[in-house]
Order: sequence, then structure tokens, then C-alpha cells
Amino acid sequence: MAVNVLLVSNDQSFCEMVIQVMSRAGYITDTVGSLKAAIEAFQKHQYDLVVSELSVSGGSGFQLIDFVNQFYPTAKIVLVADTLDAESVQSALRAGAFDYLVKPVLALRLAHVANLAMEHQWVRNERKLLINRMEAVFQGVDDAIVALDHEWRIIQINDAAIRLLGLDVSSMNRLLQDEMAWLFLKVDPLLRQAREEGGGKRAVCLIVMHENDTERILNCTASLFHDPLQNDQGVILVVRDESRLAMLERETQTRQGWHGLVGSSLPMQEVYDLIERLAEVDSSVLITGETGTGKELVARALHTSSTRSHCAFVAVNCAALPVGLMESELFGHVRGAFTNAVRDKPGRFKLADGGTIFLDEIGDLSLEMQVRLLRVLQEQVFEAVGDNCPIRVNVRVVAATHRNLRERVQEGNFREDLYYRLKVVEIRLPSLREHKGDLPMLIEHFLKKFNVRMKRSVKGVTEEVLVAIMEHDWPGNVRELEHTLEHAMVVAPQSILAWSNLPPDFRTRYFPVLKQLQLPVVNCGRPRKLGQLVDGVLDRSTILRVLEDAHWQLQTAATRLGISRSTLWRRMKSMSLRNPAKAEAVKAVL
Repeated sequence: MAVNVLLVSNDQSFCEMVIQVMSRAGYITDTVGSLKAAIEAFQKHQYDLVVSELSVSGGSGFQLIDFVNQFYPTAKIVLVADTLDAESVQSALRAGAFDYLVKPVLALRLAHVANLAMEHQWVRNERKLLINRMEAVFQGVDDAIVALDHEWRIIQINDAAIRLLGLDVSSMNRLLQDEMAWLFLKVDPLLRQAREEGGGKRAVCLIVMHENDTERILNCTASLFHDPLQNDQGVILVVRDESRLAMLERETQTRQGWHGLVGSSLPMQEVYDLIERLAEVDSSVLITGETGTGKELVARALHTSSTRSHCAFVAVNCAALPVGLMESELFGHVRGAFTNAVRDKPGRFKLADGGTIFLDEIGDLSLEMQVRLLRVLQEQVFEAVGDNCPIRVNVRVVAATHRNLRERVQEGNFREDLYYRLKVVEIRLPSLREHKGDLPMLIEHFLKKFNVRMKRSVKGVTEEVLVAIMEHDWPGNVRELEHTLEHAMVVAPQSILAWSNLPPDFRTRYFPVLKQLQLPVVNCGRPRKLGQLVDGVLDRSTILRVLEDAHWQLQTAATRLGISRSTLWRRMKSMSLRNPAKAEAVKAVL
């Protein structure tokens, strides 16, 4: 970009020298002879450098400096005087002149000063551009940025700090502890750590706050910087609001599992959503589903996520307690109420006061106990066995059953009024065969659980095991899967659960299905074919089929069967299995 120079002088020889010097430097020079003409020239053009006599027609160089500084501050001014006057030099430099030259001016000296002026202007422009860019970044980020001096006084903030922290322009030059005491108490150790560790290092902390029943998670970072105004070390505090990120992480976690429940399928998502809605109320809940689907886990999730979580969760298996002891277990008894009642004993309802009582297998409750339970549900009052003093409790009742209570009502084995009192809201747990897509996640969950319990490091299952698990209908649901994997973990010596580690009855049931699937698997770290079975499952037809497929190569057949070559040879001998080709060859020789 061309440099425009304005020369203000009536000295013809000086003007010729200046024009020549500027031309050699590639600058474009306009010449005027008076202060008025110079002002008019500025109004028509933009000049980068002004070379002016100290005494000009219609005024002085000082007046020109004032005009340029006021209206065109980016232009540089060089004053030229006939004589050297120290006072004039000082006045010119204080007024804003870039330099002061005395005639006769050497061409080399003038060129040097002009180049310095333009370099200075270029540096100023670059600095201004850099500042503008930094300001754009400073104001454009979503993180709150607060610059503090050595006394923790606020010296600069960005727009995000105004929004996130509630600061404003009036907060400038005030102490952080005065403006934001709540934040200062949290970050004071952080600021001190940043100062102690010095430049190049950052100190980080996480602040969790609760405001108006909402949680705020602030990620705070402090780093050192040099404060040129105080000639000391200041601190840059960056505060990021990660509340929404934490919420999204919790939502993601909820999609995969929640309070011990595992699964990301649509049926499980519906269960999670219903639990969350029920956690906000105290209505009675009936949990239905097949045995082993995790009804107690749902009950515990309801309790943990509710406002009653700080009180007790008491579980009662109605099918496991004898009928004669059920009343005492639920409502307690006083001393002498019956034989061996040597002391008072609080019942489960009393122990659950303020919390949740979980009545598992409620369908097996006797009709007599159903009457007493109905009164507790309606009035929250009961009497201990052997006592007439009413006991009032505040308990949420969550019941569960694998039975069809509607059918029990029709059969006369369950009270209809109790049924509707319990079934204010029903949570139906899907059977495992209804959400088989969650099986890999469940397998991983149980392997991690058993690894911790057994101090193992099992990494996964072979493909034939996964296929068998996915094909199984799981009548025992998640509990059956858990016990199956636990059995495999106990007997497996290797880090990959193989087909031979599964329970024998499971393998016997699924071998006909699996032997049709010829998939490469990894068992104990070695690639093998499906059909690796233990001796108890190998039969004559299986061995014969594998031998024929392997063209009677014993080592190949043994590898496919998952046994040693010697074991296969002994099996063949006991089953009278011989290679037909060799048998024909022997007959031919004889």
C-alpha cells in the first residue's frame, strides 16, 4: 500500500530535496505552502506522514500538530526548523511530533526518519489489529474471563462474565471478594496456587453450587500474567459453566443404566421415565413382571430417587415368611404377646417410618394379612401384636409380584379393594426376551461385577457363547443370566469365557442349534470352530460328523471338537469308529 506524504513548506530547494527522497522510498508527496492549504489537503486526502516547517504561512507547525492529533491521529509529523531551539524541540515532542529536524537537512537523515515513522506506524497498526482480534476472542468466548491484579482487584471482564457471574462495569477496579464473596471463597486457594506455581502453569478446580433448587457446576482455571500497569503479576480467572454438560452426561448415563438397572432399549427407557415421574410423588406402586426381572432394583431406584431417600428402605419377602410370623414381622409385637416374646420388637412398617417399605411377592399374602395391610395403606395406622395402642407411620408402600393379581382376585385369593389400592400406578418390567438388545450390556455389567468380587480379569465371551445367550429365551430372566455367567466365571481358568465354561444343562440344550453355525471364535486365546464341547456332550454322531468333515484328520477334528488328539483317539476306540478308507485298504491286503 502506497505511503502518502504531505509537505508543508515554501522553501523551493527544500521541497525539491524532500520530493526526491520520498520518491526514492516509493512515497507519494503532495506540497502545500500554508496552514490553511494543509488543512484543506487533509480534508481531501488521507496522509500517513507530514513534513512541515516550524513556521508556515498563516500559522505554525504546532497548530498543524494540534489539528492532526485531533482529527487524524494515525498520521506522523516531522517538524523542520531553521535553527536549533531546545525549548521548541521539547514543545514539539510533547505536542506529539514524531521527530524534530534542523536545516540543513541531509537527505539520508530525512529518509531514515521517514522510514522510522512508517515502521512505527506499521507496528502501531499491527498492535491495534492484534488488540482488536484479542478483544474479539475475549468477548466472543462463552467462558467468563476475569483479569485480576496482584491484590485480586478486577481490572477487566468480558461479556460472558457479566452474564454468568453477574458482574458489570461498576465492578471494575473493585476487589473480587467484595463484588463476589461467594465465588472468592471458592477460588481464593486456586488464585494463590496459580501465583505460587508461576507462569506457564494453570490451577484448576471444580465448584458445585446449589441455587434455587438447581445445581450449578463451575469449572475454574487460574493462570498468571504480567500486569504492565502495576508492573506486577496478575491472574486470569476463567470460569466455565458445565451444568448443562453434567446434565447431558447424566441423561446419557440414564439411557444406558440407572440405579443398578442396566439396559438402553426402549422398554427399559420407559421404565426409567416412569420411575423418575413416580419419584416426585408418594403414591403406592405395584411392580409386576416375571421372576428375575429386577423388581427389587426398581423399588430401590424409586426410593433412592425420591425425597424419602434419607430414610430407611425396608424389604419384606411375603412368600418367604411363615403365615404365623407375618403379622409380627410387619407390625411388631410387645413383650408377652405370645410364647418366646421376651421383649418388644418393632415391625417392618415402624422401621420404614419416613421411608419406603417394599412388599415383594405380595400375591402370596394371606387374606387375613391383606385386611390389615389395607388399613395401613388407607390410614397409615396399625397396632403391634398384643397391644391396642395405635402406631402412626408415614411410609410409602411399593409392592411387587410375578403373579397375575387380576386372576387372583377373580379366584377369590386376593382382595379387590387391596388390589386397586396397591395398583395406583403399575410398573411392568419387561422379560429379558423382550429386550434382548440389552444382553451385551448386561454381560459386560456382570463380568465387571464378578471381576471385582472374584478378583479376576475376564475380558469377555467367545462368539459361540454370545450366540447361545442371544438365542436363549431366559425364563429366569436377568437373574438366570447372572447365575449362568457366575458359573462360567467360577470354572473358567482363562480370561475369555468359552462354551465349555457354561453350565452343562445350558450346553446340552443349545448344542443342536450351535453346531449348525460354523463361526470362527476365540477360546483361551486360540482360534477354533464352533462345536468346542466337553466330554459330557460329545456323542458318537457328533464325533463322526466332525471326523468326516475333517477327512479323518485326527488333529484337525480334535481341534474343532475342542479336545486333545489323544482324547479323540480314545473316544473313537470306545465307540468303534474307524476310518473307512483305511478299513478298505486292510481288507484289500488280506
